[in-house]
Formats: sequence, C-alpha cells, structure tokens
Amino acid sequence: MDFTSIITYLKGLIPTVMTLLMMLSPAFGSAEVTYTAEKPEEVIMSFSAVSDIHVESNNPKPYSVFYDVLKGLKSGGDNDAAVFLGDNTMNGQTIENFFFYTGVRAVNPAENIFVALGNHDIGNGNGDYDKFRNEYILSNRLYFGNAINRPYYYKVVNDCYMIFLASEELSVNECYMTEEQLVWLKGVLDEAQAQGSNIFVFNHHPLYSLTGVDQNALAELLNDYDNLLYLYGHTHREIDAGSFSVQGGVDTVNVPRATAEGNGVVVEVYEDEVIVKGRNFAENEWIEGLRYTY
Repeated sequence: MDFTSIITYLKGLIPTVMTLLMMLSPAFGSAEVTYTAEKPEEVIMSFSAVSDIHVESNNPKPYSVFYDVLKGLKSGGDNDAAVFLGDNTMNGQTIENFFFYTGVRAVNPAENIFVALGNHDIGNGNGDYDKFRNEYILSNRLYFGNAINRPYYYKVVNDCYMIFLASEELSVNECYMTEEQLVWLKGVLDEAQAQGSNIFVFNHHPLYSLTGVDQNALAELLNDYDNLLYLYGHTHREIDAGSFSVQGGVDTVNVPRATAEGNGVVVEVYEDEVIVKGRNFAENEWIEGLRYTY
C-alpha cells in the first residue's frame, strides 16, 4: 500500500473513530428502562437477540443504527442477557473487532453478553481461520469474561441453557461442523433435558446449512429434545410472521440484520411458556403483530 492509499484509508476511518469516542463517554452507556417483561413477577429469564451488525472499519453508515440498537438493548428492565448472532464485523479485521467489542462493552447492554461467530467474522471464506477463531476467543474473554477455549460453547443463565454453535472452517453460506461438535452438543442437550431446563441454541447459519456432516444432522439431533428454540441470522430477511417457524420439528427464529432497521427479538421464559416478540431496538418499540409462543 503506497502513502496516498494509507492517507485515504486513514481519512475513511475518521467518522468511525469519532463515533467510537462518543460511545466511550459516560453518558453514552446510560439508558432509561423503556420495556419490561409481560409478567415481571413470573419471568424466569429474559434475553434479547440481534444479528448481522456488520461493523466495517472505513464505513460509518451502520454505526449510528448499531449504537441506537445497543442503547435499546440496555433499556430492557428484565434483560438478563444480550445475544449477538454473528457477522458482527464485515471482514473479521482486528480493527473491526475492536470497534464492535469496545462498543458493546462501553454500553454494557446486559449482565450476560454472548457473541456468536458468523461467516463474515471469519473472513467470509477468505483468510486464516485459526487467526479469526483465536481472536474471537480472546475477545470474548477480555471484553465479556466468557472463558471459552473453542468457537462453540454454552452457559447456564437462570437455569436456562444458552448454547452457541460455530463453523469450524472458513465458510460463507454453510456452517462446517465436525462430528466432535455434534457429540459435544448432544452431551450438553442431555444434561439440560435431564434438569428439565429450557434450551436455546444459537448459530449464525440456518438449521439446514451444514457441511462436514450430514445436512440434516443438526435438525435431527435437536428434534429429540423438548423446550428448545433455535435462533439464527445470516439471511438478512426482514422480520415478519414467517421469521417464526417449525423446521423438522424444531421451533426456529430467523433474526434479521439489526443495522438495517434496528430490529431483533426479545425472548421471555415462564414456567408454562416461552414468548418471543419482535422489537425495534433502535426506535424502542414493539413490532406490532410479531409475537410467538411455544
């Protein structure tokens, strides 16, 4: 890269850096409570999920929506966790990871913060997978205290199992999953079912998008368990009634690109039901008619 190209690149970073500095101010991390659970005295656990932020180092366009979404996530009065369903960055660059993780950490939208790995976070099919994976693991440890040692992991929040899957090779529209990951997943699912827990499985890719193992393997495995919801992103489909569907016997939710309109979902867990609702976090309002129970 010649000197002129370097200067052009640095100029392109200026809007992004300015926005980041604004985020780091104490006032930015504050947010008033604008929504609570439908039955706050009975809710066991509540979390919010968004997907496909696509932070890009020299493109400031997604940033304003991203920061509005973060504040909207923080405004949930009963929000136990905030989930980011992958494609957090555009190219998996170190500087993009810095902007994403620093932004989320500055706002701190929930007590528990979980980040899934998307295809853009591992170079969208290009680059060194091990480098991308290691940076993802390190960022989760440093910013959120999630002491993971591989790209797939789980954590229990208020007796609910939050399970995160990941591609184990470079990918674009498919999730490369090894038999080892499926065996691990079955062990966690067995443990959760034995305890009668609600189970939430998160993956950036849709249910039937596997390579490395049979394409139906994940759906067939998940269908053996009760009280389970599979949440995924990737498609950039705007949220509507079709985003909530049963696939292969598995309840699924396709979470839209958050930096398009600011939309995502809120999940509330009760003794006798789980409620999933569409919410525009950027505008701090519910999306009318988008309410799904199982």
